Parts: sequence; structure tokens; C-alpha cells
Amino acid sequence: MKLLYTDIRTSLTEILTREAEDLVATGKRVFYIAPNSLSFEKERAVLECLSQQASFAITVTRFAQMARYLVLNDLPTKTNLDDIGLGMVFYKCLAELDPKELRVYGAIKQDPQFIQQLIELYHEMTTAQMSFLDLESLTDEDKRADLLLIFEKVTTYLNQSQLAQGSQLSHLIEAIENNKVSSDFSQLALVIDGFTRFSAEEEHVVDLLHRKGVEIVIGAYASKKAYTSPFAEGNLYQASVEFLHHLGAKYQTPAQDRSQTHETMDSFDKASRLLESSYDFSELALDIDEKDRDNLQIWSCLTQKEELELVARSIRQKLHDNPDLSYKHFRILLGDVASYQLSLKTIFDQYQIPFYLGRSESMAHHPLTQYVESILRLKRYRFRQEDLINLLKTGLYTDLSQAEIDAFEQYLRYLGINGLPAFQQTFTKSHHGKFDLERLNAIRLRVLSPLETLFASRKQKAENLLQKWSAFLKNAALSKQMQGLTSTMEAPEQERQAEVWKAFCHVLEQFATVFDGSQVSLEDFLALLHSGLSLSQYRTIPATVDTVLVQSYDLIAPLTADFVYAIGLTQDYLPKISQNTSLLTDEERQSLNQATEEGARLLIASSENLKKNRYTMLSLVNAARKQLILSAPSLLNENESKESAYLHELVSFGFSRIEKRMNHKNLSKEDMSSYHSLLSSLVVYHQQAASSENEQDLTFVTVLARVMGKKLDQKGLANPALPTSPSSKPLAKDTLQALYPADKEFYLSTSGLTEFYRNEYSYYLRYVLCLQEELRLRPDARSHGNFLHRIFERALKLPAENPFDQRLEQAIKETSQEREFEAIYQESLEAQFTKEVLLDVARTTGHILRHNPAIETIQEEATFGGKDQAFIQLDNARSVHVRGKVDRIDRLKADGALGVVDYKSSLTQFQFPSFFNGLNSQLPTYLAALKIEGEQNFFGAMYLEMAEPVQSLLAVKNLAGAVVEASKSMKYQGLFLEKESSNLGEFYNKNKANQLTDEEFQLLLDYNAHLYKKAAERILEGQFAINPYTENGRSIAPYVQQHQAITGFEANYHLGQARFLEKLDLAADGKRLVGEKLKQAWFEKMREELNR
Repeated sequence: MKLLYTDIRTSLTEILTREAEDLVATGKRVFYIAPNSLSFEKERAVLECLSQQASFAITVTRFAQMARYLVLNDLPTKTNLDDIGLGMVFYKCLAELDPKELRVYGAIKQDPQFIQQLIELYHEMTTAQMSFLDLESLTDEDKRADLLLIFEKVTTYLNQSQLAQGSQLSHLIEAIENNKVSSDFSQLALVIDGFTRFSAEEEHVVDLLHRKGVEIVIGAYASKKAYTSPFAEGNLYQASVEFLHHLGAKYQTPAQDRSQTHETMDSFDKASRLLESSYDFSELALDIDEKDRDNLQIWSCLTQKEELELVARSIRQKLHDNPDLSYKHFRILLGDVASYQLSLKTIFDQYQIPFYLGRSESMAHHPLTQYVESILRLKRYRFRQEDLINLLKTGLYTDLSQAEIDAFEQYLRYLGINGLPAFQQTFTKSHHGKFDLERLNAIRLRVLSPLETLFASRKQKAENLLQKWSAFLKNAALSKQMQGLTSTMEAPEQERQAEVWKAFCHVLEQFATVFDGSQVSLEDFLALLHSGLSLSQYRTIPATVDTVLVQSYDLIAPLTADFVYAIGLTQDYLPKISQNTSLLTDEERQSLNQATEEGARLLIASSENLKKNRYTMLSLVNAARKQLILSAPSLLNENESKESAYLHELVSFGFSRIEKRMNHKNLSKEDMSSYHSLLSSLVVYHQQAASSENEQDLTFVTVLARVMGKKLDQKGLANPALPTSPSSKPLAKDTLQALYPADKEFYLSTSGLTEFYRNEYSYYLRYVLCLQEELRLRPDARSHGNFLHRIFERALKLPAENPFDQRLEQAIKETSQEREFEAIYQESLEAQFTKEVLLDVARTTGHILRHNPAIETIQEEATFGGKDQAFIQLDNARSVHVRGKVDRIDRLKADGALGVVDYKSSLTQFQFPSFFNGLNSQLPTYLAALKIEGEQNFFGAMYLEMAEPVQSLLAVKNLAGAVVEASKSMKYQGLFLEKESSNLGEFYNKNKANQLTDEEFQLLLDYNAHLYKKAAERILEGQFAINPYTENGRSIAPYVQQHQAITGFEANYHLGQARFLEKLDLAADGKRLVGEKLKQAWFEKMREELNR
């Protein structure tokens, strides 16, 4: 046994490789052992250090793989289980236990997370060289009883079924102890590199091999000062020094110092010594000069994305300045891999930098996993609509085409079909022939039949269940669909798909092994299959040797690469706080370690943490050979974050902190990096719409745009870097001719007019292309409106001699029984509740209709605007027809003047500003239509709110006050003629600002016609601008359709082309106008507009 240590700026691998060569010279076979996370790189490093560049006698490996190279004799033949199989064993054994038998874990015994924790504990106990009986020394009685019962059941089952489960090391230990190894131990040697502690299992292997006469050399990093210091607590090298002392005491050999003397102290050595002295409280004064500040930089960035872009630019710049460098000379370390994983791919692809993130990726999001999950959920929740749609959308279930799946989904959503009985019924509602029922029913049967056959399976033997499953997969054409999925993919992507298929088959094999001969229910089988697939991972291997390696910073070894960028080093991630998520608390681990014999010990994360973190920081500072950049963003995962305390310390030693920012406002030569990134910088530059100040930069940008444009032209692509605003082309002449032939009437509705003035393009989509929202057979605003209208229409048509309340109730009863409303409002409990609310509204609003002796209703739901009545004439003598429906027409008994009423579901008042801008011309249009039909005498046009008047009791002093407030909203709101106002009762809101003279009334109608004329001219020219209106000039209101997905209109970039509403100028004294004055000002504005 030989122990060596060296200072951290001398390569330990070089020293240990020389030791290995010396051992080979004496005829030994050498195993060079590295930790799991480093074995691949270590192999390369060892080969580079060998004097001959190669050797057959040295094998670089890790503890677990060592057994492969030793000859093991007559081992018992057992079937091997991996973690997925072990999980199934736990699931099976726990399923057989009654929840009452487990006092602590009874309620969660089938929970996947709990089973995962049990698997981890099982492995930990094996690694710690403990048996399950050691759990006897737990103090918590119930927990102890539960865990012993579970583990006893699992171990018994594994032994009975001849199933092997355990680490490769435990098999090796068993083989050595039982003399099953036929290799000659005296010819073997072990060189161990990169460890600062062994697990109990690894230490046991080293011990056994040492006793068998194997030559062993162990190396670690430590400074002489730390090794000889009597006090190690808190020292940066504490982990490795305690490791060396422990082994030295155990094998009675002191460690040898192999540090080399360096002529000059480099920047990283200075940083390490300063850090070390700050932790062991010794005084040390070293000068940090400019060169050091360049070699070790601390960056402060704004966001993760910016940080990654700056790193990518820096790598590109270095490769550009130095042709000898290649990607493998760079290493990127991440504070938290999960936070950076997604942006890393986007940005490095953009800068065209090949990288390899050595992190296995879960298969949980693969369509095949989703496929199994959807089937499980269909079984568990009895056919919910979204589960069936998810299953079809995986693209793996049956060979339906995308069009068929879309049609089927649309129909399910239309009828809101849920639950197996609903799916089993033949589809009969076709919504006036809109749906092709024959085709939909054929699809329904194709989707249902394989699932129904599968779900009919009762609890049965595992092998029978697997046969049924396999028949189901054949029926549903899974393998064909999987092949279809992969056929169009690139080769690396196809390999990934093959891995998923392998994992799927592997989980089924483990299931068959574990449940051989047992009874299993279909739901359990599907749950196990799903959790097995979710736990499977893709194996990833770097595509080429020349690639930038990316990894978590805590796996770094000293002197790894020439240039190292460590990013995301905020105080949350450096130092890393390890959480104990296992079933045993730190106290319980401590007591188990004390109760068991020497050599068996569980790891206690919290106490190991401090030692490990300090040593990691030291490795991090020494990770680079030439330049190290440590960086922390101010925003990490959208939250504010502070940089790590270790970075503060380095700054306090004299290293400089650099504020780094990406400047999108102007482009310069520094931005030259790669074609893709340059293109995206150019796009961002133009989106900022801020041009550079100086002439030189402008020229640079113009030339750059031209060069990029040429390159894009060669590929036949449009140049996205040239500033473009979303714009629409006018419709072609022949299209217009087909849409609006000259000999046919041109119709426009009030809702169409409003839509046109809201956003012209929205009118085009809705009224020209006739795009519709998805059909739903469920209550919505339109059906509520129709329902209430129908009730009032009926009530007012019934004979007047009956009391009004009686007529209303009769109308409610008859309308509820109409087929269309019955279908909608009986569909679900929610719909029935909605109907009750609507009936309350009908009864409340009915009270206004009842108490109005001054008027009589002459027509309900009156339509206007036929072929023979043109609404306006255009300059080219073409006529425009306006069609619509008035909810109600009333007549004053006093002088026969007419008024129109429009029912609204919320409080609506007539607003002059909206009317002037074309957003509110409903009431004037109704009056104009009646006038065209020959009526001359009017009293007004109004809205009636149909809603339950809810009053806040905080706002009123007593109940009588609440009644008064409530009746305020229960009034007719709108426009009234001054001359008729005396004939109107208390139910009309006759505010002065709402009363018009005859002249104003005529002006209103003229301006309304002007609005129609303007819109009709633009529509007939085929001009539809993308111009949603803005009220405040800063943003677009949420109820204005922008159709972003179609037009690409984004308010923050394109607000300049939105339609700004016309407003009044302030009065001379700077005050806002109100009431009567406001009305006069708007009429003045209308006159001006008409006189233009």
C-alpha cells in the first residue's frame, strides 16, 4: 500500500501514470481506477501521460466495472434485475400487504415516489455494507417495524425466485470472499486516482484485495501545509487530508509528498493559496497583477441567456484569434444543469458550437410513454375525453390520418362527450349536416374496439395479460406507427427511437420475470409499465471527440482544460446544499453507524457537505490551465439572485469583477461570430428600431445586411433581418369580382361594421374568409341571449288580459321545452345551474316590461334590410344593403312615436367617442333602417340590461337604498328625442346628455351613413389593413382581436401601425368636457368630418 499526495497545480494523473508504468515494468497487470463521473476523461488523460501513448497492461476503469476483467468461476445462475425490476418487486410485495399491516407507510404503499425511496434505501444499505437486519437499531418503533416487514418480504421473494439484485461490487466481494476468483492476485496492481472518500463497499474491496497481496497506490491532492497541520477542521483540503490520514492509520503507511516546485507561482496557484490561508487563519500576502486578473475573471451578467451568449461569443472569438485551438480545449461548468439545459441548446446551436452535455435524459416525454400513460388514465378515470384525445395525438394509436383525428376531436369537443357509455353510443347529432356522421362513427369504432377488448380483461395471470397486451398492440398497429414515426428522421434521432423501443421491451421483460405466475390487474400492469418507461433514460455519447464538454461544476477535476467557463455560480448553487430526501433522517443514519460494526457506514450528507464543498471550490479554481471565467447572473430562473460568497472572496483578494452586457442597440466587429448568431443579432438590432449614432456603425450594419441577404438568397430564403412590419396585400381584381359581383347586392351588418373598425384584418378573417370559432354544444353567451329573447318575445305575444307574471311563467315553461334549448341546458349539472340563473334574470327584467303603461310593444325580433331597400349609395352608384334584427319595437300610446330596444347581457350605454370611431353604431342603424321603411316619428333607441342587479351592501346604507340603487340599472339606457321626453316614464334614463334635438338626430344618422360608406368602399376595394385599435396609445385592449398567430402583429413592436382613436381636444381652460358640453363637442366634430 502506497499513499501519495501532491499540491493542486501538479497533475496527479501524471504522477500516478508513472507509478503505473513502474508497476508494469515489474510485470504487473494494472487497474487504474477513477470515480464514475470521470472515468471517460481519465482514460484520455492517462493515455496522454504514458510515455509510449499506449499500453496493454494498464486498464483505466471504475470500481464497479473491475469484475469484468477478473475471471470469476461457477457463480450461481440468477436472473439479474435492474432498478426497474426491483421497483416492480417492491410494488408486488407492497400490493400483497394489507394497508393496516403498515403503521406508518400504509396510506402511501403504492405511491411511485415512495417505491423510488425504498429502492434508493436498498442500494444505500448495500453500498454501506449493512444488512436489513441492522435496521433493528432504529428508535422509531412503527417505522422500524414497517421497514423490516417490507425488506424481509422483498428479500425472501428475491431469494425464492432466484433473482439477483445488487451492485456489481457486491457480486465481486462475494466472489473474492468465497475464493471464486481464478486470477493471480500477486500479479495485479491497483492505482486509485481522484477520490476524497470511499463508500463502505469500495473500502471493503480495497481491503480484501490488499489482504490478497494486490499492490495498491492511492493518490490525492493536498498541500504540505494542510497535511502536516495538526488541525484539519475547516481547511479547504479537509476531505482529502482526512482520507489520507484514515488510510495511513489503517495500513500503517504515511503519505509521501510528490509536489513539484514551480519557478513562478501562476494566477490559480495564488488564488488557491489565498483561499486556503483565509480558511486556516494564516497570514499570507500575495500581489495580484493584471495578468492574474486576465487569467481569472469574474463576470457579472444580467440573465442566464445573456451569460450563455457571452460565453458562446467568447469561445468564437478565441477560436477566431487562435487557429490552433479547437472545441475540445474549452469546458463549460454549470451551477445548476436543469436551469441552463434548454437555453444552452438554443444558443450554442445559434453560434454553431458543438457541445456535449453528459447528462442522461429521461424518456418521460416520449410519445410512447405518453401512449401508455393515456391508456392507463383511460382505464383509471373511465374514458375522459382529454385522455382519449391525448392518446390519439401521440400518433402511435391506430393508423388514423391527422385529418381523421382532427375531425374526431372537433366532434368530441362539440358534443362534450365524456365517459365510456357516451362513446359507445352511435353519434347522431350532425349540427345541420356540418358533421359527416358516417365517417365519424367509423372512426369511433376503430378507436374503441381495441380499447374495449383490452379493458374487458379481469385480474389474471401475468403471462395471459401480456398476451392480451400484445394482441392489443397488434390491433392498434403500434409497431407500424413507430416505424412511420422514425422513417423520416435523421440517423442520430432514429437511434434514440430505437433506444425507447428497447426500453419498452425491457420493461415488459422485467415485468414477466418478476410477476411470473402471479395474478395482476390491468391497471397495475399499466401503472408499472408507465413508471418503468418514465424511469428509463436515453444513453448519450458525444458525436465527435472535438466538442465543448458541458457538465455540473461539482464533478470537475483540477487541470481539466485550457479554458474553463463556470456559469450560474449564485449563492443558491455554490456551495451546493445537498438535501436528504431519503427515508432515514441524518440522526437515524448516525445511530445506525454507531450500532453497526467497523466498516459498515451510511453516508451523512449534511456533515460530508461542508468538506466536499470546500474541496470542490478548490478544484474549480484550479480547473483551467490557461484561463478561468467564473460568472453569476443577477436573475436566475426569473428570480433575483446574489453571487456566491466564494466569488466575493476572490474579489476581495484583488481579482476584478467585470460587468458584462450584450449590446443589441448597435452592432460592431466584435459581434462577428457565426452565420446563425449574426443573423439573429441583425434581427434583434432591427427590432430595437434604434439606429446607431455614428456613420461607421451604420455603414457596417448596411453592408452586413447586404452580405447576409445574398447568402439567404442563394438558399431561397427571405431576409428576416430587413425590418418588416406585418402587412396585408389588397385582394386581386378577379377575387373581388367573385366575392362581390357588380350585379349582386352588397350586404354589411352592424356587427361586421364594428369588427371592421376594431381591426380591418379581423373583418377579413371573419366575414370574407368566414373562419369560425370551434363549435361547442354547450351554453355560451349567444345561447343565453337567444333563450332570454325567446322568453320575452313569447310573454309579450300572449293575450294581454292575463296578468303579466302569469304570461311570463307560461313563456318560461314553453321556451324551456323547445328542442334546441332542452339539448343545451339539460346536458350537464353545470348547464342546468346556468339555466336557473337565466330564469332569475328573466323574472327580474320582466318587472320593467310589466310596469310600463305609457307604451305598447308592436314587434319582437323584427328584421330589416331586404333586397329592395338600399341603406346607402356609394359614389360609383353601387348600393349597400344593411341587414339585421331589432329585438323589440315599442310605440308611445300618446302620439304613436316609435322606439327600438336592444337587449344586452351587461350594462351598456351609448358612448359618443365610440360611435364617432365606428365602434358603436347599433342603435343609430336601427333607427335609420326604420326611417328607410317610411317611419318618421321616433322617441328614441335604447339598451335594456338583462342581468340580475347585484348590489354591494357596503355601498348602500339600508335595504331601501339597495332597492333604489338596483332599480337605477334596471332602466332603458340610450338616446331619446327631446320633444318626446315628457311622455316617457320613470323607467327611462333621460339624462340631458342623452337627449337629442331633431337637427342632432338627423346629424347622427348622416354620420352613421358616412361610417358605413367609408367601410364599404375599403371592403369593396379589397383593402384590409392589420390595424387593431388602441384606446390609450400604449397598448391594445385584450378584447380587440390581434390574431398574432396569423398576422405576426405584436403590440410592443408594431404599435405604430395600430389605429389610434380620434379624441376631443381639451377645452380652453385645460379641463375635460362633461355632460351636455361633451355631447355638443362631438356633434361639432361630426359636422366637420361630414363637411370635408
